[in-house]
Amino acid sequence: MALFVPRKLSHAVLASALLLGSAAPAWCADSIEPLLGLIAERNAIGDQVALSKWESGKPVQDAAREAVVLSGVREQAPEHGLDPDDAARFFGMQIESNKLVQYQLLDEWRLRGNAPDEPRPDLAALRKRLDKLQADMLDALQASAPARNAPDCPISTARAVKAYVQAHQLDQVHQMALIRSLGDFCR
Repeated sequence: MALFVPRKLSHAVLASALLLGSAAPAWCADSIEPLLGLIAERNAIGDQVALSKWESGKPVQDAAREAVVLSGVREQAPEHGLDPDDAARFFGMQIESNKLVQYQLLDEWRLRGNAPDEPRPDLAALRKRLDKLQADMLDALQASAPARNAPDCPISTARAVKAYVQAHQLDQVHQMALIRSLGDFCR
């Protein structure tokens, strides 16, 4: 009997494969490792964005900023060999995972009654860092096309994520954000 694996990478498939503990095929891990690193870097910036929003009282949700980011992604996608709609869908997942980080951290800080005692970053400067990452992420997304199109993409991607999480010792918040970032990664 053949095992049916859906083409879309769902949270359930990712979570299940993460629990299996198997290593990703080398071709998959190699082709998406740079992308995983960039996603993790973008999500880590979310920590600083949350700290800035804690200080300013600004909401996590910023539809105008999201629209600007997605418009820029659509414009830049062809220069990186990507379909504009596919690239925008991928970056929509990145925005959602970054908001996940912000919401979770802000909730932790509210329960604790304070945020970390660190300098409060400038939100405009953080957004410039995020914008700068965008081109690198588009290149890495294009380079990951073989992994995204492979029949075993959901399982091999989940295994690559597990290996990345273990190698970089991501905490629960950033592990879940990384998983969310790849929600519809596979084609």
